[in-house]
Amino acid sequence: MSNLIDRFRQKLGLTRHPAPACVNVPLNDASLERLMHMLNETRSDELTCEEVFNCLDEYVDCLEAYQDVGGKKPLVEHHLSMCPDCRDQLDALIHALENATATDTDN
Repeated sequence: MSNLIDRFRQKLGLTRHPAPACVNVPLNDASLERLMHMLNETRSDELTCEEVFNCLDEYVDCLEAYQDVGGKKPLVEHHLSMCPDCRDQLDALIHALENATATDTDN
């Protein structure tokens, strides 16, 4: 069963490497419900975590300009709605940019 979960995680871009075979992944009601939600929301044009990470700077620029450069905005937003790791990366990038802007303003 854990092999199946590892494959789901890998296909959904939730992990870069499958968990070692000796690791047991708990399947409680909440994790099964999340998995079913993710499967239901999966689209044929999904972006991987790597693809999202590679275009986060462009995505932030799109947010600031209130436009969609290259048509990726909906795909990135869909991925971010399902992936807490990528949302954390986005939050970190936005925080860093805010701090850089505040530092530039202070000087």
